[in-house]
Parts: sequence; C-alpha cells; structure tokens
Amino acid sequence: GLCWLFYVAAQEVEQRAVRRQLRIFAGGVVLLASVAVVLYLTQRTLPFWNNERGFGPFPDRDQTADLLGITAVVILACGQDDLRQKRKQWLFWFFGLAIIIAAIVLNSSRAGVLLLLVGSLLWLGFFVLRSGSTTRIVIGATVLLVLLALLLLFGGQTLERFGLHAGAGANLPSEVRWLVFQDALELIRASPWCGIGLGNFQPVFAMFRNASLGQARALHPESDWLWLTAEIGWLGVALVVAGAVVLGWRVFPFGEGTNQRFRVAALIAGLLFALHGFVDVSGHRIGTAFVGIFLFGLALRRPRGLRTSGTIPIVFRAAGAVLLLIGLTWTVAAQRRWEMPGGIGVENEKQRAAAANVGRNYEETIARATRALDWAPLDWQLYFLRALGKVGAEHSASEALADFRRARFLEPNSFDVPYQEGLAWITREPSLAATAWGEALRRAGPQRPELYGRMLASSLDPALSLKLEELGTLHPDLALIFFERASQESFPLAMRRLLEHDGSLENFAPAEKSRLFELWAERGDVAQLISAIESLPGWLPLAWRGMAKARAAEGNFNAAIELVRQFGEKPAVPAVRGGASLEQLEKALSVAPNDYATGFELYQRQTEDGRLDDALVTLRRFTTQAGAPSYFHFLEAETWAAKENWERAWAAWQQFDTAGKKRS
Repeated sequence: GLCWLFYVAAQEVEQRAVRRQLRIFAGGVVLLASVAVVLYLTQRTLPFWNNERGFGPFPDRDQTADLLGITAVVILACGQDDLRQKRKQWLFWFFGLAIIIAAIVLNSSRAGVLLLLVGSLLWLGFFVLRSGSTTRIVIGATVLLVLLALLLLFGGQTLERFGLHAGAGANLPSEVRWLVFQDALELIRASPWCGIGLGNFQPVFAMFRNASLGQARALHPESDWLWLTAEIGWLGVALVVAGAVVLGWRVFPFGEGTNQRFRVAALIAGLLFALHGFVDVSGHRIGTAFVGIFLFGLALRRPRGLRTSGTIPIVFRAAGAVLLLIGLTWTVAAQRRWEMPGGIGVENEKQRAAAANVGRNYEETIARATRALDWAPLDWQLYFLRALGKVGAEHSASEALADFRRARFLEPNSFDVPYQEGLAWITREPSLAATAWGEALRRAGPQRPELYGRMLASSLDPALSLKLEELGTLHPDLALIFFERASQESFPLAMRRLLEHDGSLENFAPAEKSRLFELWAERGDVAQLISAIESLPGWLPLAWRGMAKARAAEGNFNAAIELVRQFGEKPAVPAVRGGASLEQLEKALSVAPNDYATGFELYQRQTEDGRLDDALVTLRRFTTQAGAPSYFHFLEAETWAAKENWERAWAAWQQFDTAGKKRS
C-alpha cells in the first residue's frame, strides 16, 4: 500500500495523462457496475464474487457501495469537462452515471446513497459557488434534484434501510455496529499507545466483547480507524494522520490550468473514502483501499518539480520484484497447500489437522496443530484441534484440558466450543464433559433450552445423565425440557428434587406450569400430584388438565369431566339458523354431508327433543371425517356426559383436546 501511494503521488505526468488515467478508471468502474447489474438481473454471478446478495465483487456491500459512490464524483468531473469542451463524449458519462446509480440502488447500501449525494453536492457546490454564476447554480441544483428524484423513484430496499418508508423497523445491524464500536474502544483503552499488534484484532477482540456479546465472531470493528487504532495505537494513528496532512497540503492551490476540476473530484473522492472509514472497513480491502490511494494521489498538484534520483528507480524495481515473488509464492502456497509461516500456512495446516482428526490420525493432528500454533499462537481453533487430538490419542487428560481451556479463553463467547469439548470427553471423562457443558449453558443465553435438549440426547453415561438431571431440576428454563424427556422411573425423583428447590414453582410461567402438571400426571406419581394440588389449591386453574388425567387414570372419569367443565374452554359453534324441521335438516344433510352448520343444527334439534342416541349418530358422521371442526368431538363428550357414560365422554374430550392442539 505504501509503495502504491508513493508511486501514485510521485509520478511526474502531464495534465492530459492525469485526465486520461481518471477517465480510464471511471470507465472501468462503469463497466464493472454494468456487469454486476446484468448478472444480478439474470440471477447469475461470477465464481469469484462471494457475497450474500450476489451483487458486486466484494463480500461486503458497503465496500461495493464505497467504490461506486466515490467513482460517481469522478464521472461528474469527466462529464463536465466534455461539456465544457463541447465534446459528445458527455453522453457516455451521462449513461455511465445512470448505471452507477442503478448499481447503488440494487446494492441496497445506505453508504452508497450518502457517498453519491454528498460527493455530488460537494463537487457541484465547489464550482457553482466559486463561479457565482446564476446559470451554473440553477444547473447544479437541477442535477442534484434529478439524482434525488431517481433515488426516490427507484430506491426500493435501499431507501427502506434508511427507515423513510412507513412501517420501517429498527435496523438491528446498525445497533449492533454501535455496540461493536463500544467494545472496540474498550480494547483500545487497554493498550492505547502501542496497540495490540498488526493482525491481532480478531483473536484479542473476542475477550473484550461485552456490549456486543453474541455467538457470531467479530472479524473486525466495523471501522477502519478503530481497527487501525486498536492494532498500532494512538501514536501510529497520529503518524498516519500527520503524513496525510503533509501530503494533502500539496494538493493546493487550485488554479486554472492545473486540472482543478478533476483534482477537486479526486480529492473529494479521497476524503469521502477516508470519512467512510469511520463506519466501514473499506480501507482494509485491497480493491477499495488502492482506489482511495489512487484518487488521493492524482489530486496532488502537478508538475511537482521533484528532483530525479537514480537510486529510487532501482530500489522500487527491486521492491517490485520482491513483491511479485511474494505474491507468486502465496498463490502457489495456497494452491499446493505448502507449509510456510504466515496466514496461508496456518490455514493449510489447520485444514490438514482437521482432516487428520476426522481420519483418526490423532498424532498427526497434534503435530500439525502444534506447528501452526508456532505461527498463530492466538488461534483458538488450533488449540481446540490439538486438544481433540490429545483426547483421541489418549494422552493425559490434563494436557488436553489445558488446550481446551486455552481455546475457551480465546473464544469466550461461542457456546459451541465448550459443547463440542463436552462431546469429546463423554466416553473418556464424563465429569469433564459435565463441566464443559455447564460452561456451554452459561454462554448459550436464549438458546439454553435447545442446547440442553441436545445434551440430553447425546448423554449415554449414567453419571453424566444424573448431572444433567440436576441442572434441569435446578434451572426453571431447563426443567421442562428435562421432564419432556424423563422416563416414568426417573420422573418422580426428579420432581421431588424440583419441589425441594422451588416448592411453589414460582419461577415457572403459567404455560410452563400447565405443561409440567400434564407431564406429572402422565409419568409421575399421581398420588403425589393430587396431594400437592390439595395442599396448594391455587395450582388447580393451571393443573386442572393434569389433575383430570390423573382422575381418569384412577378410573374416576366423572371427576375428570367435572374438572374439564369447570376450567376448560368451550369451543365456538355455528349460529343456529332455525325454521327447518327435523325431516328437512336430515334431508339437507344427506344431500350435503359436509355441511357443518346443518349438521350442528340437526344435532341441536335432536338434543332438545331428548333424542341423544340420534344426536350421537349425527355427530359421528363428522367426528370420523378428516378435517372436520373439533367442536364435534366436544359436543360428543357433552352428549355422552348427558347419558352419564363418563368414560366415553372423557375419550371424546381427549379427541377434542388433541385436535385443538394440532390446529394451534
């Protein structure tokens, strides 16, 4: 990057060559935007364009927006110069700007819209105010209004991300970004002057995440300037800013005959790139960083009048040869997976270590992970892989545990790390598996119930199962998950332990209590349930369903139906139209056997006339139909209850209850 900056800033070229370079650059970006738009509209992409939306060459849409937004300013300068020289090429730049705007809209990035509008406003404003011409003021205002109108007409999802449309909700990614900023500032405060070293942000930042705590690992702080400050400290940033100011001072003055229009456009683009770096990391992406340096370098005033040197060309050619050799080495190393220090070598060794672990070649896993750790001592995945290898190779548990602890320390947020550690310990050291899973549950947050269910399904060791049972009975958010899976043998003891810890179940929500009572009636000690409800009658409005099942299990179906009538909800039924005789209703139902309203009215008339057996025959015509309303089962239960056949009434009510649960 520094070599590129020196080359662009120091090149002694004619004014015409500077304009040609900027035109080639702007034309190239227009071509790139055209390709991106066509591929997006045809729902295709290039194999080396990896991003979520499938638009543009960069993984992050804000980086694509950065390139498009600052290029729009250069296009304005190219188009204005052709208009001033009365050349027809301005049409190309007009359509090129339209393509850039279309690409910004399809990219759905707020940054692109802001860079386009702010950059256009600054460039037009500079020349309009400097000239003082009313005509130019009107033309500049018209251009801005046209740009704004196009964005308002075709902005779509891009404008929705600003929250301008009715019903636009809060932008969660933006909120998370500010939380990441907050944690990044805490990291900077920990080492403000010298920083934490280049390339160390990702592993170190994981230990400073509090406000932005989450399962996803933060690769960067969402800001070039925060990233730079965290890694090189305030002193390094001060040197960078001082160098930029010294170099930027050589941009001035802007005078006629110095490419002032192009240079102002390039300077505005470079400044917007630097400002955008406060809320994005385009400066850490080569494709955008080199563009920003290129535009800033071309904004310098020329001719510079620099003295020629015979040494500098030799030095730079040598540096270029070295960089070319390094680039070729990296390319070949990535393809052939060479073992070499650096990021590529670490990734190669990590992949080989993982493959060896899958192939149960544990000694190779340990050796490769150890070698990679010499190059990347803060990579938690390498410690984890080495620990897995030590468990598989049956090294001492303390050695593997030490590496697992290092991995957990370097990745303190993800629950999957201690969960996978627990899986590794299950067959060898179940007690260590329980410790690791306890840590996983602590990290899991709202995902605790789902994770606890996975643990219960994975546990094959009796001692570990007992530990999980203790966790389930001591934590209300896990208890229901445990009792859903508990057997009839383990349920009563676990229930007794839960009541000893929370006798009134005050930590359970009403819906959770209701489900717990149902499970208690199905798998637990029924006598214990009845005794508990009699001693705490306030539970009955929630426990009635379980109590009813307990009464039914005793054979006391009458008491079960009474509880249902007291606390159960009655379903909505059709309104009775009236006016038709029994014969007419029976004939209408025979013609239309799926007419639920007619069937209900016939049942109602038969019940009023005391013809309960006929009413049951009518109901069975619908209870045997798939998809019939569940209230027919309820009516069947009521009819059997009227005939004092409590057992069949209970069976019908259970069918009604099951059908209602399926529909909900």
